[in-house]
Amino acid sequence: MLSRLSPPAPIRARTGRGAILALLLALVPGTAPSQPTTRPAALPAFTIFGWVSPPVGYTTAERYAELAGVGMNVATNAWDDPHQRDENLRRLDLAARVGIRCFVHDDRFHRAWLLGLDTPAAAAVIDSIVADYRDHPGFLGYSFLDEPRATDFPALETLFVELRKRDPDHPAWNNLGGIRFYGDTTLWIDHTVGYLERVHPRVLCNDHYDFRNGFDYGEFVLNAATLRTWSLRYGIPFWSIIQLVPHANVRPITEGELAWQVSMLLAYGASGVGYFTYWTPAPDPALNWGPAIITYDGVRTPWYDVVARENRLLKPAGETLVGLTWLSTQHAGSRPRGAEWFRGDDWLVAVEGRAAIGRFVDAAGVPYLVVVNSDSLAPRSVTLTLVGTSGVSRLGAARDDWRPVAAEAMGSDVRVPLHLGAGEFALLRLEGTFGAPGVAHLSPTLAVVPSPASGEVRFDLTRLAGDARVEVLDVTGRLVWTRRPAAGSASLVWRGERDPGGTAPAGLYITRVTDTRGTTSRLWSWLGTR
Repeated sequence: MLSRLSPPAPIRARTGRGAILALLLALVPGTAPSQPTTRPAALPAFTIFGWVSPPVGYTTAERYAELAGVGMNVATNAWDDPHQRDENLRRLDLAARVGIRCFVHDDRFHRAWLLGLDTPAAAAVIDSIVADYRDHPGFLGYSFLDEPRATDFPALETLFVELRKRDPDHPAWNNLGGIRFYGDTTLWIDHTVGYLERVHPRVLCNDHYDFRNGFDYGEFVLNAATLRTWSLRYGIPFWSIIQLVPHANVRPITEGELAWQVSMLLAYGASGVGYFTYWTPAPDPALNWGPAIITYDGVRTPWYDVVARENRLLKPAGETLVGLTWLSTQHAGSRPRGAEWFRGDDWLVAVEGRAAIGRFVDAAGVPYLVVVNSDSLAPRSVTLTLVGTSGVSRLGAARDDWRPVAAEAMGSDVRVPLHLGAGEFALLRLEGTFGAPGVAHLSPTLAVVPSPASGEVRFDLTRLAGDARVEVLDVTGRLVWTRRPAAGSASLVWRGERDPGGTAPAGLYITRVTDTRGTTSRLWSWLGTR
């Protein structure tokens, strides 16, 4: 059960767009989730890591301070990791001193597997592993196979179950392959869903490297959007490992392309970003590794300062967003594969320029936007037209560093121009109340009566234009209930039922109405059934 590192093969997906969309629609939340929605206490609010960590010969206090200095808060296995207890504990000691926590793999897991995971002898081995790491301040969780095969799932399932019994606070973790690791999109979906259904991980993570010699796959957004869908369906956070180091037919990237990958993941509500790689792997004539953040012989490359700057903005933005409810991610000006076109709603009416727009809301009803320059090669201007807001602020390099953004009032609208570097994002907070009534635009109108509600609540709808959809979401953004009313006007009653079955608990909920012209949402309080 050792970790393995396998670059994705240069394969070609054979599934057409229509088939992909049909498959993704099949993944819309509609079955009972397999996992709780709360994030385990052991996970950082937002995870930043590099695959892989310094080799054993460079496992020193100075090197782990350097890892922290680039903005990472999690360390994965060392490149030449022996997976032995004493070496793991040495890494944990060094990491804890600089505020980093580590995933570890221990070679005794292989011994337990050989003994038979369901035997008393194997149970004793697993007990000893957990006892060695569980209380260490530098310990984050247990690392297993990179890009596991379906034949690995039964053993992983058993190990994950046994570890949850003994150490529920520290997750067991795998990284999965992205779209290009598999023969086609159908196989990728089948494999990932099979892993989620069988292994029940605490976090979903995969890698996807889109930029190739001579061409780009154009599937990065499809990968991110699908991770978002699976994350909501199974009630767990998601991370993704992004391309940095060139190897095989994976080409060198620009600073803008690195920023673009990070920004798109934020727009889709990722809870963690990994860089491939932090430490350059050992020379290999077949893979022909280029320089990563640190060279194989321990020299910083220009990427160190680039990634450090990126992480100074990524960390506060990511930590802010994981405390919010993700509503949607849409694209204006151009639509990548797997993405939705932008549609105005009752607070963001229009977008000028090429941009991805991630919509979020906090528990008090305050709206937030992640605005991404969709051009990874050049700076661009993006202008937003907003309604129902008295001001806009932009997050800087700290959680509380909100700075006013210049805006131009035009009647009831406010125009906000943003100048974004190549692939850059801006996290905006809008002043005002989410879903404020009385906005006269083309999107549908929605009234939630009463709020707070108990027993039943009524959704009064008008101005529905074709293919309308009404959804109730919980504050994690997961779909609870949906209906498709006819065009025109409608009144729907919800009595707390969940489409997967059962009854929704008391709490805050969002009702979202979408039709062909726009989206309207309301945040409201549910006191439960009588």
